[in-house]
Amino acid sequence: MLRCAALCLVYLMLCTAALACNLLSAPEPIQVATPTQVPLIDDGSRPQVLIEAPPNGAQVIVGEQLIIRVRAVDSVGITRAELRQGERVVAIQPAPDPIREFQALLPYTPTQGGTIALSVVVYRRAVASEPATLSLQAITQVSATQRAAQVCTAQVNVNNLNLRRGDSTSTEIITKLSLGERLSVLGRNASRTWYRVQRADGQIGWVSAQYVIPDGDCANAPIVQP
Repeated sequence: MLRCAALCLVYLMLCTAALACNLLSAPEPIQVATPTQVPLIDDGSRPQVLIEAPPNGAQVIVGEQLIIRVRAVDSVGITRAELRQGERVVAIQPAPDPIREFQALLPYTPTQGGTIALSVVVYRRAVASEPATLSLQAITQVSATQRAAQVCTAQVNVNNLNLRRGDSTSTEIITKLSLGERLSVLGRNASRTWYRVQRADGQIGWVSAQYVIPDGDCANAPIVQP
């Protein structure tokens, strides 16, 4: 009788142990969170532009060209800069390619004395920046001397301008030119859209006329072939 009771007790203990193992080994269900779709939001950012030179309030001379240096940034890429006098656009400088940091030189010649209000606006295609403003004081030069005719030079008015082997964007790029670099003009193509130029180190190539500011007797630059 005692032996039978002991066997029953052992059996019950084994069953209890087996049940406990099953309970311990059963995995807990895992709650998987459904991913939330995050929409792409247009942050409404606009290009920004700063006029680096000349300083606000600078004195300039009527009839003499001055250069306005601007720097602009954009999260996508700036495509052009415009110089305005009032509501009138007086100079436009396109970017060779959309660029996030754009530097340019914009030429302006005051035609009358007094206070001149200028502004610069840059664009990312159709998206315009807030205007950067500049106030200048234009004076008439009392004893202006006639500047002697000089050999044509050109000043690079965008950063990273391509110097090429020929008068076409399909020709090889020799190097990149820096904003403000002065070049000697050796000639031009028949349509006046490209200049053949020489750098200070003697390197020769072609630049697009829309990205340089000519100075001097450029109308008589000879027509040359690449």
